[in-house]
Amino acid sequence: MDVLTALSNQSDYSRNQLQVIISAWIMTGLTEKKAKISLHDGDVAEEDYDKRSLYSLLYALYRSMGEVRDEHGTRYEFTFNTWGYTWPEAWGPAPTTASDPQRFGRNAYTGLYHFDAVKKYLAERDGKVHITELGCGTGAGAHHVTKNVLPNCTYEAVDMQQAAIRTCHRKFVGELNGRLKATCSDATLLPRPTESCDFIAVNETHVTEYSGVVTDEDERFFRKAYKLLKPGGFIVWGNAIPDPTWNECFKYLTRNGFTLREECDVTAEAVQARDEDKARIDVYVDQIVEAFHGFRIPVLGARKRMEAEVALKNFARNPGTRLYQNMVDRSDTYRVVLLEKTS
Repeated sequence: MDVLTALSNQSDYSRNQLQVIISAWIMTGLTEKKAKISLHDGDVAEEDYDKRSLYSLLYALYRSMGEVRDEHGTRYEFTFNTWGYTWPEAWGPAPTTASDPQRFGRNAYTGLYHFDAVKKYLAERDGKVHITELGCGTGAGAHHVTKNVLPNCTYEAVDMQQAAIRTCHRKFVGELNGRLKATCSDATLLPRPTESCDFIAVNETHVTEYSGVVTDEDERFFRKAYKLLKPGGFIVWGNAIPDPTWNECFKYLTRNGFTLREECDVTAEAVQARDEDKARIDVYVDQIVEAFHGFRIPVLGARKRMEAEVALKNFARNPGTRLYQNMVDRSDTYRVVLLEKTS
């Protein structure tokens, strides 16, 4: 069982199923010739994992863990699968408090709407806008925006991972009186009316990940965003991706109906967030590996436990991992971007 490639994005695995899956993955250590996960920094080559399988595992893990404790003992459910950033001073007062375990994720979603052009657009419509988020994860950010940032909006949160969408329905949809909808779909295939959205939100979505290249999948993603947006509507986009890819994306988008209105580089704030969040992630990873019996298998369990720990920390961009170092040396830059549909 290769958990990096073999799991289905249409499944929401139970704790018991995960126990079997992880134990089976641990036993592959008997026959594998080379580990896919670097014990040095948690790096996994792009060709060695399938994002549908990876996120199926992650979202099932998050849900199966339920409430956990942070480094201070505060109880919370891990729903923001988001690196985020510390709130830039130039943007005004921070929208979160230091006691919130998932404040950096909330910052990232709030920051999508900090632009003056967005505030003007919202004011002209009394905040009554429709947002579609492509790649919403558990919908924690969608819930935050709909409840706390834009309380007059309607919002459709879209993700291809069934486990994530079920979490959104369980925790968030019912609270907002029909203003939040959660849909399991490949974002590029979403069957919605043309020009039906004021905003397309893209927050740390797993696209535009290859350095200096706009892939066929990326183009399909951007074409869907263009089709869904009303004239004068906006893509609000935040992510840490390979630095050369930003300009390639901007060139593609400006050739295809968009104007780049503003971009903010928050890489330094993203690194600071990962530094400040390290203790929480360390404690969370400890709780995950302690929950699964297969890691107690002699020899193999200990080895695979080290792989699991460093891989989970790498996906969180924890200090000492490859993805963290990519931001430190600016191989990856985190930007918050505003693009307007102008033609």
